[in-house]
Amino acid sequence: MHVRSPRIGVFSLCLLLLSAVSARAQPPSPVGFVEPPSRELEILPFTDAQIDKLLTTFNEVIAAGVDVSDPATDPELNLWKFLRWLQNGILSPKQQGRVLTELSRASEAHPELADMLEKEARAVRSVTIGKVAPEIEGPDLDGQNFRLSDYRGKVVMLTFTGDWCGICRSEYPYQRLLQELYKDWPFVLLSVNSDTSPEVARKAKTSRGLFYRSWWEKRSDSKASGPIARTYDLYGWPTVYLLDDEGVIRFVDLRQEDLLKAVRQLLTEMDRRSVSLQTGG
Repeated sequence: MHVRSPRIGVFSLCLLLLSAVSARAQPPSPVGFVEPPSRELEILPFTDAQIDKLLTTFNEVIAAGVDVSDPATDPELNLWKFLRWLQNGILSPKQQGRVLTELSRASEAHPELADMLEKEARAVRSVTIGKVAPEIEGPDLDGQNFRLSDYRGKVVMLTFTGDWCGICRSEYPYQRLLQELYKDWPFVLLSVNSDTSPEVARKAKTSRGLFYRSWWEKRSDSKASGPIARTYDLYGWPTVYLLDDEGVIRFVDLRQEDLLKAVRQLLTEMDRRSVSLQTGG
């Protein structure tokens, strides 16, 4: 399933542009320049009204019946879209509870969808914004064991990818740029590779100039069925998680320039914290 994520909110971008125009229209403060408007990517907390709307849509989709040939009622596709929306903001504990309750009710009403709905519930609990990313442990493509948690203290880009996937390949130039830009920074790029064998994966990465470490997990009939994929409740490739230096999920499925900005943003946060600690600020 080759899919792309929704962009960081257009509404937020409009507000950013308006604030920039407003700032330019104001004369400098008599005592000096004020800080320029922020250009950071921002993940905002969900409002209750937004959760109401998402749950209403979810229930309408479930009530419409199941027809995998129709994108409007394909349950797997719609649950993937639902999860992507939930990974595009910050859920409060109460809001998460509401989502899980609706998933449980739907599972009772539609037992034929119980496995898919339980997968969705696991994802809400474990791979939404603000959660510590689930541990991954296993051999890399050269047979050397390593863990995701080995990289605490660094910003981590974790990508589920494979050379067989056209959209994944379109991200390679950005991955090479990140490798070069931040080779001396506390940043690491890791992947879960889904090519047909470790040898195929290793050869493809070398030919593409990609030198980051990878776990390997073969996909089955285009499905994300391996243990790592199940842990992350993966729906399709590519999927990208950006983790801060404490292993917390901060962004999901950013692409291209947005991804570059977010990596820089998290590294800047680390640098500011370090300076603050050194100065006692």
